[in-house]
Amino acid sequence: MLFATSLLAFVLTLVSWMMHTHHQQTVKVVERHPEWDPRKREYLLAQVRRRKKVTYTLMLIAIAVLISPAIPHNAAFIAYWAIVLLLVLWMVVLAGIDGFATKSYILSLRDERIASRRALEEEVKRLREENRSASSSVEE
Repeated sequence: MLFATSLLAFVLTLVSWMMHTHHQQTVKVVERHPEWDPRKREYLLAQVRRRKKVTYTLMLIAIAVLISPAIPHNAAFIAYWAIVLLLVLWMVVLAGIDGFATKSYILSLRDERIASRRALEEEVKRLREENRSASSSVEE
């Protein structure tokens, strides 16, 4: 049992480390591109902040799993695992918030593109009408 908990704690720690490394790379990329749209930069940095909370929570769960064999099997054991369960629930809530923020950002980009496309279509329509009216006045 100690081997299994140690292995699980190691895997969770490894995943946390990989997530943390990815967050650092994202921040470096954003810092290297100050010409990016400020809204995109803010979205990416806010995403890193949200996901860092998940990373730290995952690390706390890894520590909790590692020390779990030392917890006596009584009411403290139930309270201990209830706290771990709350940490997992917190991660699920953060993932939901992250998903909602990502969806909102993507929808706002889509809305901008739709508005831009409509403006271009109106411009093309106006230019075609001007071209038609100019060609019809030349024929007269």
